[in-house]
Amino acid sequence: MFDKWKRNEKENLTDSGVQESNILTLEQANQVTQSIIKQLGYPYQIFSSKASYEEVMNAYEQAALQGQQEGFTPLLVPTDDVLEEYLDILKDDGYSLEDILKLEPESGEEVLKQRFDEYTNSSEAGFSMEEFVGKYDSESTPVESYSAFVDFFSKGIVETILLKVPTTKPWELVAYVPFGGWNECPEAEKMMAICKYWFEKYGAVPVTITHDVMEMRLPAPVAEQDSIQAAKEHFAFTPDRVYQCTKTGTLSEVAACIASSKIWYFWWD
Repeated sequence: MFDKWKRNEKENLTDSGVQESNILTLEQANQVTQSIIKQLGYPYQIFSSKASYEEVMNAYEQAALQGQQEGFTPLLVPTDDVLEEYLDILKDDGYSLEDILKLEPESGEEVLKQRFDEYTNSSEAGFSMEEFVGKYDSESTPVESYSAFVDFFSKGIVETILLKVPTTKPWELVAYVPFGGWNECPEAEKMMAICKYWFEKYGAVPVTITHDVMEMRLPAPVAEQDSIQAAKEHFAFTPDRVYQCTKTGTLSEVAACIASSKIWYFWWD
């Protein structure tokens, strides 16, 4: 009887080890999920809110391996009504993926330098770079999991799309699933330049995208001696990484996290 139960349990799993009941068809998904999928038009798999974090990440990892053979890059996009609306706005504004990909890429390093200088030079009188860098002597808190598709209150997942984006260049994901260009969030072409620079320098790859969050993973944490420079780049990418995501408001706290984490978290308020 036990052996029969095990066989039945395996038969109820997909190839990626996800319970079949936790995978939704397009018709079963909510209207926002359906709209995002239809607007983007990439191959997909939809996880219901009953799926576990581990199931989603196992499927992502399998897709990452598959993508190396088949020429795509996976991306996790949770159901997000603001992103859905933004994709509509971009369409109305004439956003063209083909035109973005044809652009001569800027230097992502230079884009970040310019943004850092702009933010620090426009700081209020009495701004001290030494104090802004600061000293962080507390134990660092590494980022050990992705949060973009996790419900803040229940800690379960929200309905989430695993997209197979038809590019082998991870930095192009932000053009295939555009979400920036408002307030301090860079527009797609600048974001793509930054992601290309980080991929070439650190091996950073976008894993999740919402309308105001992007999370990336790296093969290894940044070396401690390079972490302050990386923290400056994170601040230039999104000042809220320092102003609203740290206790001390210093680059040193961000650097300590960077030096112990293989996941980067970015949020634009």
